[in-house]
Amino acid sequence: MIIERNEMKIESFSLLCSWVIFTIITPVILVALLACGGKEGAASKVTGPELEASATSVPASRPDPTAEPTIMPTPSPTSTPEATAEPTPQLDLSRFAGIDGILDPTNFDWPRAVETSEGVITLGAPLEKIHSLSLGHSEILAALMEFDRLTAVYSFFTDEEQSNIATLSADHKMIGFDPEEVVGLEPDLIIASRFTNADTVALMKDAGIPVARTNLENSALGNVPNILLIGYMIGAEVEALELVNQIESRMQFISDILPEGSRPRVLSVSKFTSSFAAGSDTTEGGIIEQAGGINAAADSGIEGHQQVSIESIAAINPDVIIVPQPKSGADAYIEELMSSPALAEVPAVKNGKVYYVMPRYHTTLSHWNVTGIEQLAALLFHSVFSGVTFESFRNFSE
Repeated sequence: MIIERNEMKIESFSLLCSWVIFTIITPVILVALLACGGKEGAASKVTGPELEASATSVPASRPDPTAEPTIMPTPSPTSTPEATAEPTPQLDLSRFAGIDGILDPTNFDWPRAVETSEGVITLGAPLEKIHSLSLGHSEILAALMEFDRLTAVYSFFTDEEQSNIATLSADHKMIGFDPEEVVGLEPDLIIASRFTNADTVALMKDAGIPVARTNLENSALGNVPNILLIGYMIGAEVEALELVNQIESRMQFISDILPEGSRPRVLSVSKFTSSFAAGSDTTEGGIIEQAGGINAAADSGIEGHQQVSIESIAAINPDVIIVPQPKSGADAYIEELMSSPALAEVPAVKNGKVYYVMPRYHTTLSHWNVTGIEQLAALLFHSVFSGVTFESFRNFSE
């Protein structure tokens, strides 16, 4: 009993001590914690360098650094928040106004009419079967719609070095270059390029198939109207606007980050049976200029693709040489350029700046040229683009 009472006394005394400690010490601890918490909160703020580091990657849509922060209302603790539906994305359909070929940019129903160099065509309903006569148009269509809506592809569409839809094309119906084969597919619409033979187009029109000819451009931003026109024709306005927004965002990023000052003179040259340089009004030349370089061939008076000799390359005297052709041939050609005594004092050769570049980004006419521009800009201005990660475009069916 004595032990029991002593234990009770000890327990009572312990409880009393605990109460005193809790009453006196706890406020002190709380004050200390609050003081420490204030310092810790200040240290956890994102500093300037961290913000700069995060800006080195290319987001799907770049935030405006000058925009004011959005202030969200604080919900009342006494009220039950109501469930709200996800906001529906608003399309800027005004982008279709002023696009050459769209006769009524306020009409997004069917039928709808468009006009190209092949005349006015009326599209009575959403198109199920579309045929493209060019790789560039096919790549754009692949970004805007299910690939199965393309009636057929051509053999070179499956070349992974030259086509950005090679995987999709590999399992697709393939045809030859006989226009009669296209007519036999009975497409709802045929899309032709400025390079399509006039007799081929006439044969298809005579078969009663609507033909729209759109002129793809050597400028990434110059192709925006063509993408919007194609999207309108096939009823893919949402997808066309999304693709256009991505192109514009990525090109703006390149424009913002490119350094001012001197620009390297870049020569794009390929060799199959002979060597050809890409001068003015070429896809490769457009990519060079949009990546911050000077098209050395155009600067030397070359228009289009022209045959050049080793001596001509020496006279052009480029700072950088790029070779956009399949790698097996490119490697052999680069070795030839690097070992030529006639080019030993050319800056590109002397400084080891002769590069293979993926031809599918440099020789097609589609939004994939943006990737070629990004990669070349990073090659020309390595220190500026160090650490930058570029996104890849996606095809609709992938």
